[in-house]
Amino acid sequence: MFLTPARAVRAALATAASLVLVAGLGACSSDDGSDPDSTPESSPSTSEAAPGIPTRATIGFVKGRLKPDRRKQLRIRVTKAVDEWIDAAYVAGDYPRGDFSDAFKPFTKGAAALARRDKGLMSNADVGDRVDTVTAKARRLRIDVLADRGRAAGVTARVVLLLELDGEVQRTDRIAGRLFLSRSGSDWQVFGYDVKRGRVA
Repeated sequence: MFLTPARAVRAALATAASLVLVAGLGACSSDDGSDPDSTPESSPSTSEAAPGIPTRATIGFVKGRLKPDRRKQLRIRVTKAVDEWIDAAYVAGDYPRGDFSDAFKPFTKGAAALARRDKGLMSNADVGDRVDTVTAKARRLRIDVLADRGRAAGVTARVVLLLELDGEVQRTDRIAGRLFLSRSGSDWQVFGYDVKRGRVA
């Protein structure tokens, strides 16, 4: 299996130094003990028009204290942002198609510009005109959190997406990696990413 690494979004990471800590949360344990919101749940924000299955989202490691109700709100809002990208970039819409202009709406301006350069990785732009259907066979999301004074300050969203492509191109791709998100009002935006894509079948 050949995996193509994404370009590092260094500019975005440099301007959000405090959030870079989130990328290493895999080594941290929750200060709150067992997570009452860790049971996977389907995302309510997944587009009904998107073929396949809904996102299974969980709260992973939490560095700092975050109450259960805030964890649930965070999970819903972060999943909404990630689903907006997944749907527009990969699974929603009519195929064959070549327009993926809406794929990076939940990204900051800088991250969106870099993602467009990685369009074959961060969307189906390279194969969209050669497939008839794209079906999600797996959509998993683990949300690691950096909390400060009872509020989420930054998030690393660990994504696993399995796509079945059918048409002139027939294969199954796995897209996996990390999205780094910061708060934008009551919503969340992707300011950086570290993602790989590879053919698995």
